[in-house]
Amino acid sequence: MKKVIIIFLFLLTFYGCATVGKDFDITFVKRIEKGKTTKQEIINNLGPPFRKGTDSGELTWTYVYNKWSAGGTTYSKDLYIIFDKNGAVRSYVFNTNIPGEDVEKLVEER
Repeated sequence: MKKVIIIFLFLLTFYGCATVGKDFDITFVKRIEKGKTTKQEIINNLGPPFRKGTDSGELTWTYVYNKWSAGGTTYSKDLYIIFDKNGAVRSYVFNTNIPGEDVEKLVEER
């Protein structure tokens, strides 16, 4: 019985996590320029979006990365992009709670 408990705890520790979406590098986020950065540039740097949609008739793309662990820790980040009719970024929103991904630093570097 002791072996079963030890094996269960081992599996829970090393396999007790789940992820949704694909991790993406936030250094590209600070290079996005409204009215200039194109859909193709976004794909070249981040890959295909997790989800596509519309916002007031304009195309939107969403990039998502969520990670949950058995210990209860949840990390997430998302990038929501709205494109204009010409396929350039009209606006975007980036959020994260991942340690080391300093949003304030992204804003200061602009």
